[in-house]
Amino acid sequence: MGLLAKNLVKSFGEPPTTVLHGLNFSIKEGEFVSLTGRSGSGKSTLLYLLGALDAPTSGQVEIDGHDLSTISSDELHRLRNQSIGFVFQFHYLLPELTALENVLMPARKAKKDIAMEKTIRELLTEFGLEGKENRLPRQLSGGEQQRVAIARALSMSPKYLFADEPTGALDTANAEIVMGLFEKANRELGTTVILVTHDPAFAARAHRQIKLVDGRIDSDGPPTTN
Repeated sequence: MGLLAKNLVKSFGEPPTTVLHGLNFSIKEGEFVSLTGRSGSGKSTLLYLLGALDAPTSGQVEIDGHDLSTISSDELHRLRNQSIGFVFQFHYLLPELTALENVLMPARKAKKDIAMEKTIRELLTEFGLEGKENRLPRQLSGGEQQRVAIARALSMSPKYLFADEPTGALDTANAEIVMGLFEKANRELGTTVILVTHDPAFAARAHRQIKLVDGRIDSDGPPTTN
């Protein structure tokens, strides 16, 4: 199964400005793919289409054989909550909830939070957050907040993890920790990871690199460091 993009076009505004021009590619289960390109190349727009956060102007996205444009809103909601995890440059944690409560949010939506609390506590420990489960986001460092956000994205064991510049607001040490968590999820859990990054060194750690130039695929293959 996996992800399939068919003739993806995305335009914004009136008159429309086309940001993505008829992209075609597939991503297999278990791949670690980096999306790269200059600012404005369309990589974040593409990520949101693949992750079902936005709809294409034309063309289609399929996840495990499901055409996102034809499934019901209930099915789409279920797919987002159970099969897809998203991590952004900024953590978007709920400020009034503790670290544990933030990570439990997807489970709560699925009415599984009580059953999963022990597993979530173990996940926080694995992420180096033991003893900080009851702290509010403002009581955590930036790196810790991002680790909480990644734990939340992985809490339902999604098949697909989408990350949009997840290290962009972090220092070098914390960025390295975050990349290590993505690699571990990919290696040990078989999570398919699609990472938007402007960092050539991080892009090169993926199995495959799709480089966009002006909304078109410039190259697609083994990562490069330039």
